[in-house]
Amino acid sequence: MSITTQLLSQILELAKKKGLKQKELAARAGLSAESLSRAKKAGDMHLSSLESLAKIVGLKLSLSSDEPLMNKINNGSLFK
Repeated sequence: MSITTQLLSQILELAKKKGLKQKELAARAGLSAESLSRAKKAGDMHLSSLESLAKIVGLKLSLSSDEPLMNKINNGSLFK
């Protein structure tokens, strides 16, 4: 599963919990329902579109380190 698919799934799941239908979510993000549907099937979408969808449901896209937590604890960088 691509990272785009994972992010989109999380966004759509939260939208559903908030009572937003995919068509409404897409419209609020300036996308057509068809574009959202194609993105779901293809597992690919512009980052700006993902960001817009995330913002609507109260999420923010960001990068985080994939360094394991124990390495941070062991080298003293956990709280830096």
